[in-house]
Amino acid sequence: MKSGLELSVFLLLLVPVLSNAADLKPVTVQAWDTYIHAARMRAEDRARGQAPFLWVDEEAELNQRVRAGEVLVEPAKGRSPHAAPSGLIHDWMGTVFVRNATLDNVMDVLNDYDRYKDFYGPLVVKSKLLKKTPERERVNLLMMQKAYSVTSAVETDDEVQVVRLDADRAYSFSNSVRVREMADYGKPGEHALPEDRGPGYVWRTFTVTRLEQRDGGVYTEIEMIALSRSIPFAFRFLVQPLAERLPQKILMATLEDTREAVRREMIATSLKTQNGGQLSSHSIN
Repeated sequence: MKSGLELSVFLLLLVPVLSNAADLKPVTVQAWDTYIHAARMRAEDRARGQAPFLWVDEEAELNQRVRAGEVLVEPAKGRSPHAAPSGLIHDWMGTVFVRNATLDNVMDVLNDYDRYKDFYGPLVVKSKLLKKTPERERVNLLMMQKAYSVTSAVETDDEVQVVRLDADRAYSFSNSVRVREMADYGKPGEHALPEDRGPGYVWRTFTVTRLEQRDGGVYTEIEMIALSRSIPFAFRFLVQPLAERLPQKILMATLEDTREAVRREMIATSLKTQNGGQLSSHSIN
C-alpha cells in the first residue's frame, strides 16, 4: 500500500533557498525515531480499537464532509512542521471517500507499485516492486519536481508492512530504508548523493495508510510524515509559508489521484466484463 514519498515533493521545493550542505546528525535521527515510534503506537491503538480507527470518525462533521466527496487534509496534532534538533518533522493527515469501491479495489491500486508512475505521475517518475514476502514489501520510487527553474529528484527504497484486520479494514506502514537525493537530475552529470549527506531536503519518510469499507464505499486515510533539514533563520520568512501550506496541497492531490485511479480501474474491469458477455454489478458514479 501507499509509499511515503509524496511529502518529499514539498521538501524538494526548498532547493533554491537551501543550497548549502546540511548533513544528517545523530541527534536529529534520534528525534525522528522517537516521533515515529509514537506515530506507530497511535496507529496501532486505532487498530486495536483504543481510538477510532479513522481520524474522520473523531468528529461527525468531518465524516459527513468526506462522505459528501470532499478531500480533507489537516496538519496532524494540530500543526506542522514540528521542530527537531537541526531538522523539521512534517506531519499531515488526509482522507478521501471512494464511493462504490470495495476494499480490494483500493488495495489493488495501492499495491500496484509498478504502475505508480501512471497513477501518480508526473511526480512519480519511476516505480518498481523490488521484493515481496508475506510480511513485507520493498519498493523503489523516484520522485521529481520542478520549481523556480530548478529540477530536483529523490530516490527511495521503502519497506511496506500491510495488515489486513478483517474483511473491511486494513492498514499499512511505509518506512524509508534508503533515501538518496539526486544531483543534476536530467543532465549528463546526474548522480546520486551519499545517504544522509547533502542539502537535506529529504532525509526520512514514513506513511500510515488506513482503509475501511463501509457506507457504500471505502474511506482512504493517509498520514504522511517526513524529515528534512531545518530552515536557516535568514530564509524563514520565505520558506515558512511553504512549510505550512504546500504539504496540504500535495497530500490532497495524492488522495484525489488515488480515488481517480480506483475509479478508472473499476471502469476498466466493468468494460472488460461487459465485453466478455457479462454485465458488471458495479454502479460507478
